[in-house]
Amino acid sequence: MANCHCKDCRAATGAAYGTLIFLDPSELTVKGAPKVFKHKADSGADMEKHFCPNCGSQLFGRNSNRPTMMSLRAGMVDQTDLVKPAVNVYMESRIASTPIDPALKAFDKMPG
Repeated sequence: MANCHCKDCRAATGAAYGTLIFLDPSELTVKGAPKVFKHKADSGADMEKHFCPNCGSQLFGRNSNRPTMMSLRAGMVDQTDLVKPAVNVYMESRIASTPIDPALKAFDKMPG
């Protein structure tokens, strides 16, 4: 689980960062057909953002550099007590005034 401070996550969420839960695609069941927006990440990876066709809420994403993983937007989780990010990524593009928990690991980009 990570707080992502990249420009793309900030724009997509309208917030200072996006909180993402990483999981195996087999762990997710989707009812209905979300709309998909495709683009290139700064890493060159092909990115997909899946969102609700009715309300526009982002649901989850895919990254071609990590084909065995999906990122679920933490705002989609009903059990908010389970949302406990362990890391901050893309700190090089964070908004300078954003409070950062010093107990979390931090990386200028996406590690590994």
